[in-house]
Amino acid sequence: MNDLELLSDYGPDAPAASSAALSSARHRLMAEVIAIAPAHPGWGWRRASWALQHRRVDLSFAVAVVVAAAAGGSFVLSEHRAPAGNSTGVQLVAFDAPVYPIGLRPRPAGLAAPTFSGGVARDEQGNDRPVMTALFPATDGVSDVYLGVGDRYVPQDAPERVRSVTLQGVPGFVVEHQAQSGTSVVLSWQRRSGQWVTLTGHGRFGSETAVRALAATVADDAQPVPLQVRLAPAGWRLAAFKDNKIVTLRAPVSGEELSVNLVEAPETNLMGLVSGAKRIKTVQVNGRESDLVQTLNGWFLQVPLPDGTAFHLQAPAMLTGEQIVAVGAQVIVTPRGR
Repeated sequence: MNDLELLSDYGPDAPAASSAALSSARHRLMAEVIAIAPAHPGWGWRRASWALQHRRVDLSFAVAVVVAAAAGGSFVLSEHRAPAGNSTGVQLVAFDAPVYPIGLRPRPAGLAAPTFSGGVARDEQGNDRPVMTALFPATDGVSDVYLGVGDRYVPQDAPERVRSVTLQGVPGFVVEHQAQSGTSVVLSWQRRSGQWVTLTGHGRFGSETAVRALAATVADDAQPVPLQVRLAPAGWRLAAFKDNKIVTLRAPVSGEELSVNLVEAPETNLMGLVSGAKRIKTVQVNGRESDLVQTLNGWFLQVPLPDGTAFHLQAPAMLTGEQIVAVGAQVIVTPRGR
């Protein structure tokens, strides 16, 4: 969508958005969201900014998501206790990476490998519902496919706009959204007990025929999220992951958070970047010289990677510097998709 279309569709003089348009936007936001405000009634979304360029980073992130990883329809994050000595009373444990349970097999020509995002949304009844989405961008630069999985059907629009269909012998639902930028089609069906799948096609995939063809390729295909945090304080849980670039863990009681995010290149001015930075120390993380920053509120660790990128790890002061280095040594970055 270009600027003129954007103003025409959504500017101050634009007509009121249809329920179909709102549904399409809601689904896209669900795929992209990293934080959900749990205190807000219904589906309360809020975006968390992770852009590190030209801004200072604070360790007190306001990420309000409870996430679990999906495996065959059940959303469970495995935890394996692994004792680690420390002087703060915090014990480190090893975590399994979140796993996305399904995929498009074979992946249709013209679709790139997926990026994964996940969270849990609080529904209208106040229940937390797991949400995971894989985004497949198309090589034409304008089309894309969202493959979502959850534990129940979430209505994609007002009832009068939802059309009932049959897919693979089971009931399903279709919603179409027309806009100047093209058509979007959302297809949802219960693939098995406890596993609802939602496919959204845009651009050249924005037709019922196209999404039905995509639905025929959906298969069990456990895919670990490429950015993995394999060590964290005992009792902490996965809070969010987004676009293969961000993973956040959270303490269930205190709300303290540990976050890792990939950046395009190491930052050279960490004292200017990190809020409350007091001192910087050079440490070794898996044989690479890394920067450990102590702040007023905790820690910031920058680890360069062999491909020229880097990751930033932020954690509260309840951990020791040695524990931060140990956690950083267990951050795994794998190639994007297959």
